[in-house]
Amino acid sequence: MGIKIRRNKRFCMLLILGIVLCGVCMGKAGMTVKAKEQTFVIDAKMLPSDQSAYEIQLQVENQGQDWEGTVRLKITEDYYGGLNDCAYDTELSLPQGSAKQFVVKVPKDSIDRTDGAVQVTLLSQKEGKVAQKEFRRLLQEEVEALTMGILSDEYMSLTYLDMGGNEFYYYGKNYPIRLEQLDQDKLADSLDALDFLVIDSYNTGVLSDKTLENIRQWRDNGGMLIIGTGENAEDVLTGFDELGIQCSRIYDPGEGTYGFSDYVDVSQLHMAELIDVNGNYKQGYDIFVLLCSQGNGAVGILPYSLSEVEKLNAAGNYEQQKSFVESMVEQVSGYASSGYGSGQYTSYYDGKYYLTSISSYLGNGSNRLQFGWLKLIVILYVIFVGPVLYLILRFAKKRDYYWIAVPVTTLVGIFLVYWAGRGFEVVSTNVYSVTVENLFDKGNARTYLHCYDAGHKEWALRLAEGYEYVGPLEDSSYKSSDEDYYYHIRKEGGRLFFGINPSIGFEDGYFQAGMIKEPKKGGIYSDLKYSGQQSIRGTVTNDTGQNFKYFAVSKGEDLFVYKDLPAGAEIKLETTEVVYNNDSGYYNGLAGYYYSFLREARSGEMAKDIDILTALGIGVSSTYSAEDPDKTVIIGVIEDWDKVVDDKCSEVSYGCLYAVQ
Repeated sequence: MGIKIRRNKRFCMLLILGIVLCGVCMGKAGMTVKAKEQTFVIDAKMLPSDQSAYEIQLQVENQGQDWEGTVRLKITEDYYGGLNDCAYDTELSLPQGSAKQFVVKVPKDSIDRTDGAVQVTLLSQKEGKVAQKEFRRLLQEEVEALTMGILSDEYMSLTYLDMGGNEFYYYGKNYPIRLEQLDQDKLADSLDALDFLVIDSYNTGVLSDKTLENIRQWRDNGGMLIIGTGENAEDVLTGFDELGIQCSRIYDPGEGTYGFSDYVDVSQLHMAELIDVNGNYKQGYDIFVLLCSQGNGAVGILPYSLSEVEKLNAAGNYEQQKSFVESMVEQVSGYASSGYGSGQYTSYYDGKYYLTSISSYLGNGSNRLQFGWLKLIVILYVIFVGPVLYLILRFAKKRDYYWIAVPVTTLVGIFLVYWAGRGFEVVSTNVYSVTVENLFDKGNARTYLHCYDAGHKEWALRLAEGYEYVGPLEDSSYKSSDEDYYYHIRKEGGRLFFGINPSIGFEDGYFQAGMIKEPKKGGIYSDLKYSGQQSIRGTVTNDTGQNFKYFAVSKGEDLFVYKDLPAGAEIKLETTEVVYNNDSGYYNGLAGYYYSFLREARSGEMAKDIDILTALGIGVSSTYSAEDPDKTVIIGVIEDWDKVVDDKCSEVSYGCLYAVQ
């Protein structure tokens, strides 16, 4: 019995020892694998840029073995994480222990929103994805924002008003909201830089008469004032008697009869009973807010405190809180007629929205592909080679010849298809490019491209020297995976390649590329007068040394298109035939009406010039979105401009030279 017990003990000890040894071995194996893992340090930051592109500086450090591969940059465009369908690749070689720094440039018109993340992925040809890192809201460091000043004793309870970095769609563009904490001493000097001023949980009676007058002037000049009241209503309103709002009483939570608000449970808030003394205010929707236009600006007054809303929703639904802020800002800004609602910002939306639509007409001139006859021949062949051929031979009592008639008919069909399809042979990628240059401003020459290839496989073309960035022109269609992309930009050996990964043959790709270059010598000069009712007179002089087949004159919402402005010529517009005039452009914007003009022109007398007219339209759209709409812009279009692609392709290029006066 004792021998059995000793044997059992010995067996248990051996078993335990075996388990321990296995664990040690597994641990060593794990450490070995870990030692062999590739370790990278990835960093990214924004660089200031005057170009029409974001400049993202990437740094990759290799702490493991020698590595060669691709650094892929993609952009998550919104809060929900949708990936932009463009991949920006940089080929990189990293010896062990080394670090490299480089810049990726992304056209600003390729990005609708900047409240997402910049995603950086390291790809190896053999191993696939070896590392990845995201940088949240990185682009917002270098974008224009709406500035909201906060005057409150509860500032930290109001920081949710920036919506966590989510952007606000404001007159045609998406903007982040940047907060600035204010105090009594800082307020007056900060007003000029503010778009919105929020006053909440603050006794305005301590503000001087001069400061209150500065606020009134700022508001009348287009500023938007938001006031939260609640249980502090009397203190907050005490300095603003001129607003015509009085507080008759304060309801404790649960006492008020205000009912239901979409984003805030007002029954849990202190509510002020506000009286509109002069009847100037209107009730908002979704949330309780009184709204009124004041000069070029607006005022929004809430019967509750915004800081109390934050405390109520501190553990609540983030999306609901964001929607509350968005609704409030949207309603208040809707009552203002400030600079954001006129000219520059609506024109930006109009120009960008139609730019891709207008670009789609490039390549639709007399040489565009027409498959009508080819389709008809194929259809007739399919019908004829079968039963119809048999019936014909039977009627002719030559059925015995059917066996030879079929191959002969097939050969004839092949010949006819070949003959009809000779004009459709596409041996390389087709590129149509339009370069837009300001004659009196160095740099930022923009090139717009419409490209397609006959094949159903990924293609890429190398840009000419000097181009510093390229990316998709049209708005993104989101992909479900970070491995997917439609547009593909690659930098290799200091040169940029651009292309698409098509789903079918002849699929279109639209791009924008840019470079820094000296402006062309000479200029376009004018002495013009506008007399209303779409009437313009005066002279235009072409001192560029280039012959303009067409040229356009635009100011505000007025657009005139003329034909022929030779080099060195001075012409009088009142004696020159107007090719196009948008006599009601105010309702649809210049780019929108020009797009309608192209739709009509391609089936009319000017169909043969549709490509060059489209090139001019791209110039009109891009300058309309970029320049002051109160100035006159004169744009001339030229055929056979500088080539954009330094690669095997068929390129038709145009140039648009313009001057702003």
